[in-house]
Parts: sequence; structure tokens; C-alpha cells
Amino acid sequence: MRKAFLLITLILSLCAISAQQYHDFGFKRDLSLTFLNQTSDTLKFALAGGLNSVRFSEIDVNNDGIKDLFAFEKNGNRILIFINNGEKNCINYKYAPEYAHCFPKMHDWVILKDYNQDGKEDIFTYGNAGITVYKNVSDEQGLRFELVTEQLESFYYNGYVNIYSSPDDYMAIEDIDGDGDLDILNFMVLGQYVHYQRNYAVENGDIEKFDFRLEDECWGHFAEGDDDNSIMLDKYCYSKNESKEPLRHTGSSILAYDFNGNGLQDIILGDVDYPQLILLENGGTLQEAHIISQTDMFPNAEKPVWLYSMPAANFIDVNNDGKPDLIVSPSDPSLTKSQNTNSVWLYTYDSLSGQYKFVTPTFLQEEMVDAGGGSYPIFFDWDKDGLQDLFIANYGLYDSSSFENYFLTSHYKSSIAYYKNIGTKQNPSFKYVTSDFANLQSINELALYPTFGDFNGDGQTDMLCGTANSGLELFLNQGDGTFSAPLPYLEDFTLQYATPQLFDLNKDGKTDLLIGNRKGTISYYKNISQNQTPDFQFITNNLGNVDVRDHDISYFGYSVPFFFRDKNEETKLFCGNEQGKIFYFKNIDNNLDGTFELVEDEMFEIIENNRYGIREGWRIGLCLSDINNDGYIDMMVGNYAGGISFFKGCEAPVITIHTQEQTNDTFLLYPNPTSGKFSIKSNLLSENPVTYIIYSIDGKKIQEECSRNPQVNFDLSNYNKGIYILKIFSNEKITTKKIVISD
Repeated sequence: MRKAFLLITLILSLCAISAQQYHDFGFKRDLSLTFLNQTSDTLKFALAGGLNSVRFSEIDVNNDGIKDLFAFEKNGNRILIFINNGEKNCINYKYAPEYAHCFPKMHDWVILKDYNQDGKEDIFTYGNAGITVYKNVSDEQGLRFELVTEQLESFYYNGYVNIYSSPDDYMAIEDIDGDGDLDILNFMVLGQYVHYQRNYAVENGDIEKFDFRLEDECWGHFAEGDDDNSIMLDKYCYSKNESKEPLRHTGSSILAYDFNGNGLQDIILGDVDYPQLILLENGGTLQEAHIISQTDMFPNAEKPVWLYSMPAANFIDVNNDGKPDLIVSPSDPSLTKSQNTNSVWLYTYDSLSGQYKFVTPTFLQEEMVDAGGGSYPIFFDWDKDGLQDLFIANYGLYDSSSFENYFLTSHYKSSIAYYKNIGTKQNPSFKYVTSDFANLQSINELALYPTFGDFNGDGQTDMLCGTANSGLELFLNQGDGTFSAPLPYLEDFTLQYATPQLFDLNKDGKTDLLIGNRKGTISYYKNISQNQTPDFQFITNNLGNVDVRDHDISYFGYSVPFFFRDKNEETKLFCGNEQGKIFYFKNIDNNLDGTFELVEDEMFEIIENNRYGIREGWRIGLCLSDINNDGYIDMMVGNYAGGISFFKGCEAPVITIHTQEQTNDTFLLYPNPTSGKFSIKSNLLSENPVTYIIYSIDGKKIQEECSRNPQVNFDLSNYNKGIYILKIFSNEKITTKKIVISD
């Protein structure tokens, strides 16, 4: 009887295993790909993803007693962790992306400071015009944080209100009065003056509980200029009876640091649109600060900081000599003002001279693949040796800055970097050849994005490039290692930020042209040629009803499509978007006139049998190939900070794999906005039917559907354009969504 029971149990177990559902793809972040620079040295942090605008902090992430380096990339809200080996008088870090997922999702700015004096750095970050705080509760089990407050408050005049924070400012979080707890210096709204939020936690006898009070409305008795970065000393604040502060532009970085060693916190200030850091010397007392001098020759006259725009200072001991060193990087909120190369300046402290010595303008950057602003990787075997080479296009490399009509304008030139694959089919390795393939910087375009093919039937590989504003441009291969001047192609000027791909979409043996764009959709041009020269016929600018915009955040999607075929020759689509998501679509074959099925609205990576959404930053680009010939599709991802990340294909995980980053969106509605036809995909695991009811904006019910299917299709093409309300009734819960019907 017992044997029969065991046999039945085994059979049931095997049935359960065979019934498991698997994802179509699996990816694991991989750092093993080697990249060699122009001197054939191996890049240490090649796949770290690039740096543009970075704020640094210290934190011990691996519990070894040594402070590691935390970098927050503002251009994409990325977290980068570098493990410090702790060797004295030595800068030696190891890139450790596996720790990034231990931190909560954060955006705009992050400052790590130990507020409760337990030796573990806590998190201060931007949150809804205020400050959100997470407590570091790490233990031997690992790095962990728990929410303390979503809105840090201070006592203003008559009561407690949230401490104002702009997403574009860096405030100072430091012990200003020397009593042992952290205080805050911040600019209030559009004010010229620095507000001092004094923390009374120590005075109250409980370091764990914040008690901020507005102690001084004009800390240091100085003011910033209304429309420039000038500093006026011996200024006294407006009266409390006045209605408002004088207005000025938003955007300043503040760092409090005792630079002259007199026991008082000085101020290092950066300003939006300007490249200098200004040191303001505090000559007052602990009870009342008084700025007595200023200089923009910081940190020294030999090599002062000159870094567009709005540089932010960080004091961190990177060489383990016990003295904080200086790291400076831009913090301007704009994507088109700051330097995106040579944008992480390092000065180390020289104990003998008592000065900061300039070391490099590319700290950490110099060990990365970094294409400047924007990174769009493309695999293509350029030299026809059977190995996939790597091209990396960009939005543009920083060239210069100027003031036009009193506003800062920065100038960029787009280019394409070329890395030759010098490895093998099983072990690829990429060697830098040039950062300006085909001398494209000379044409002064932005956002060049290439695809390669023979466009004139001469047997040579030509290059078709999308651009920011000029549609498509064709570069014909001259056969002598050079290309022709750019020729307008298709002349479709609606294709802003065009991202073309040549791919035989309809399986007729001819490569068609698919184009992503700023709007977030995909255009389809069918190749109707009867010879070797392609002839593209416009079919649609809304292929598959793909729309990767997030309408709660942006009007744009910046779609970067990549069509490919899996091992079963089924056509699939991965598409990057502005917010850094990778959308996965299938049901494409024999459905070119219909709606592609959205399988995942955020592709994921696997870390220790958990899944995490792949979000490498803003405006990502991607390409796929079985680059190591192991039978799994691999993925290279670029982002707006200019770098790349590599995700090695692996065995697809089961659908039920634990998701660390839970989504509140059980139902995915796409496309939205829609021309009328749309689908709702559910990841709800339930045998109960789900009811879908659509109402007009005035509350009139217009359609109802009850289904157990994971995907339900609707057609409102006959209804007027406008907003409709969808209510979904499932498991005694009601989910409401907005539907927008437009062109």
C-alpha cells in the first residue's frame, strides 16, 4: 500500500512539473564580456552603464566594515554600487550591480547619511516636493531598508509642514550646530535664501525621532542673485510679515563641509546653467552662521571646477587614506545642458600641502564603455568574419556651451562608436576601433541611429541612419572605407528620433523597414522590390498597435524596436521606451494588420531565483543576438547615461517565479491611447470569471464582457474620440482604468 501511495505521489509530482508554465525568455546580468580600450587595456567597469550626472555617498553594502561607493545617476535614476577593497592609499573598486536591487526605488536625488548614529547610512531622497527617509536595518542577512516617513516635516511658524524640496536641488544634510544630529539646509521654493532646519532629536533625548524646526530663514546672511549665480553677502532676510521671498530660478547644489577647519560648516554651492562651484566661508558661530567670503576658484586656482552645468560636490575617501577626497559631477536636471563626457572630476587630498590635487576628469567613467549622451547598441558583422561586432550610437557627445538670450545652450554632435569582435563564436571580446565611425560627427546631427544593408544593389554594405529631426539619412558605401555625404531617405519628417531596423517582417525573403520614433509607435515600410535594390512602400505608422508611451508621465515614448525570430522561427518584438522599460510582444506572424500581443510590459532579469524588472535608465536602446552561440538569445542594453549593460540568455524561468518588485497593475491595457481597438491582459491567477464594463465619461454603460481568458479584446472604433472609463470586477475587487480614444 505504501509503495502504491509513493508511486501515485511521484506520478502526480511529474504531472505538476510537466504542467508548469514557463516564460519565453530568461536573462541574467553578465559582466564577463571583455572590452578593450584604444590601448588594448581591459575596461574594468565596461558594462556598468555609463555616467553623466552623479551624486556619490558612502555605505557598507557587504557588511565587511569598509565603506563602499554608492553612485546615483540622475539621468535615469540608476543605482551603481562599487565595492571598496579597503587597501590604504589605493583606489580599487569592484562593480557590484547585485546590490542595487536592495535599495528602494528612488528618483531625482539621493543622499545617504547616518541619522541615528548606528554606523549604518540611511536614505534621504526626493518625494513629492519633500524628503522621504528610509532607515538602514541591515543585518547579517543582508542589506535592507524600511520606510520611516514619506514626508519629513519641520515646524514652520505655527505648525509642522513638510520640508520643501525641489527635484532639481541638492540640499545639505549635515550636523550644522555640532550637537550630534543631522540638520538640513535648503532653498525654500524659489527663494534666494537658505533655510536652516535645526534637528532637536539630541536635545529631546531620542536620536531616532526627527524634530526639525525652522531655526533661521537666512542662514549665513547671504543671498543668490535673481537670475545668475552671483552671491551677495551680508544680506538679511525679508520680514515674516512679507508675502513672499524674492523670486529666482530653481536649481542649486549645496554641500556643507568644514573646508577651512575652524569647526564651522562652510558652503560649497553650484548653480543651474553655470560651471563653477563657489566656496562660501563661514566666519560666524555654531549658533549663528555668517558667510564672510566667497571664491569660485574652488578647490584651487590651479584647476578650479568648470563643469557644465550645476556641478555638485561630494567628499568621500576614495583612496582609503583617512582624508575625504573631492568628486564633482553635473547635477543640472536637463538632459541637453550638461557635459556627458569628462563629467566625473576627482581631486584627492594632499596631506603635505593641505590642498586638493586634480587627478582625472573621468573617475570611474574611464573604465566604462561610455558613448556620452544616449547609448544605442547594434550588433552587426561589419568585417564579415562571422562574428557579431558592436556599434554604439548616441544622442550626442558634448561639444561646448554658450549663453544665448541669457539662457545656457549646450551643443552636441552625434556619432557612432565601433567595437570589433576579436573573440570567438563561443567567447566574444570587443576591441575599441573608433568613437566616430564614418566621420559622422562632422555632419552635426543629433541622435543618429544606424541600420546596415545594401541600398543600391552594388554589393557594398551601406548605412541608413535615423536622426532627431531630419527623418532618415542614407550613407552609401564608396568601397574605399568611406561613405557618401548623407542623402535624404523617405523624407518622412514625422519620424523624429527615428530608430530604423531592417528585418524581413512578412517572411517573403526581402528585408522590410521598421522604424521606431519619438511618439512611441512603430512605422512599417514593406519592401516591394523585384531586384537587389530595396523599394520600400509605406504600410502603417501604427504597426501592431504598439504604443510604448507612459501617458501618466510623458507625451513621448521614444520607441526602439528590435524584431527577431526565436528558435521556432516565430517572430517576436522587444521594444525599449523613454522610461527605460523593455516591452515584449508576440502573435506577430500572420497578424500584421492586427494588434500584437503584449506578453511583458517590463522584461526582467533573474537574480538568485528572483525576478527583477530590467530598468537601465532613460531612453534605452537594445539589440539581441546569441552572441556566444549557447542556444539562448542574449541582450545588450544602452541608456541615456551613455553606457551599456549585458544580459546573458539563460533557461526561461517558470511563470510563478517570485517577483521581488511587485506591480499593482494586475491588468494591462494596450495600446492606450487607442484608435478604438485595444486589449486587456490579466496576470490574475483565478478560476473565477472577470467582468469588464466600459462607461462613457458621463457614466453611460456602453460595453460589458465577462471572461476567464487572460486576454480580452475590445473594439470601440465606432465610438467618438475622447475619454472612457473601464471598471474591472475580479475577486471582489474593483480596478478602474482610463481609456483614451484618439487618432
